[in-house]
Amino acid sequence: MKIVVSTMAALLGILIILGFFVSTSLYAPEGVRVIIDHTNQTYVSPPCFEEAELTNNLQEVALEHAVTLGYEAEAECTSDSLVEEDVSLNLALLKEMGIVPTKWAEWPDHMAN
Repeated sequence: MKIVVSTMAALLGILIILGFFVSTSLYAPEGVRVIIDHTNQTYVSPPCFEEAELTNNLQEVALEHAVTLGYEAEAECTSDSLVEEDVSLNLALLKEMGIVPTKWAEWPDHMAN
């Protein structure tokens, strides 16, 4: 029994150490708010709104809804803002658990579809 516990502890330790060196990407949650432009059939994230080229036919929706409509990101700024790259596995786990905030936590509150 002691061997099993020791082996499990050693494996856990190895996984934790590896988690600092292996990176991944996190993607914005489906409920994060974006602004859609019905005329251009595009969406823009809040950090990119001021520089976006939009019409006045706008609506605020969940990202999931914009994607369901088949709308595309208005510009590279929006695409980039919806991804957090090169996040260590350990940090990604903490962010997914809500212990460490993601960059989208700074955006306006998430909303349902």
